Amino acid sequence: MVNRARLPVLGRLLATAAGYIRLLLSRDTPWKVKLILAAALLYLVLPYDLLPDWFLGLGIVDDLAVVSLLVWLALRLLDGNGNANKPDSD
Repeated sequence: MVNRARLPVLGRLLATAAGYIRLLLSRDTPWKVKLILAAALLYLVLPYDLLPDWFLGLGIVDDLAVVSLLVWLALRLLDGNGNANKPDSD
């Protein structure tokens, strides 16, 4: 395992992105998580945004906010092993 603290920022970013892509392509990943991660990827690559990128620099900030929110949501649906979280049954 690579010590993430020693990698430069760009290296950590690429390692994290590679992990999300592996999660997206894995057969064991639940379809809801795949759908959310695919939506985040599409939001990054498609030219349509909530705020245009040229709009006072806020366009890039909204990209980061939307993608971060979608990735956070996808990871919340998983447990530490990459399996879907089961709702508590009381």
